[in-house]
Amino acid sequence: MTRFTPNASHFTALTGAYYPTGHVFAMFADESAAQAASNRMQAVPDVGDVTLAMPDAIQAAFAKRAAEVGAMPSVGREDQFMLRFVELARAGKCGLLIDMGNADAEAVQAVLDEHGALVAYHYRNLVIEEMVTPTPKAEAAAAGRL
Repeated sequence: MTRFTPNASHFTALTGAYYPTGHVFAMFADESAAQAASNRMQAVPDVGDVTLAMPDAIQAAFAKRAAEVGAMPSVGREDQFMLRFVELARAGKCGLLIDMGNADAEAVQAVLDEHGALVAYHYRNLVIEEMVTPTPKAEAAAAGRL
């Protein structure tokens, strides 16, 4: 497993919104939960690289865009999701960036559920799919109420 650093290709050229097509970005309560999910994810057939995103790395990766939100809004909800990641990271939550490769989305979703993902989004072409039902605590963190 590698450590998270932003890939320039995961940001849209037009607005700079975070949109890692073909990936899932998921947030977990802590590093041990993210690590356990990562370890289990390796058993999912055809999944690609799994990258651990520590809270400080998430904040650093999205700091510029988070500060600019509103100046050039994204067309969809990309910025809202990215801001959720930042808020959760500020609360000490860790993330995983999962390259879906040719993996079965339901198999990935089962691992996310098993390990208590707080939020998880699958970035597909033109569609962002919510992979888990967000917990009230995750929603509170996203709204800055934790």
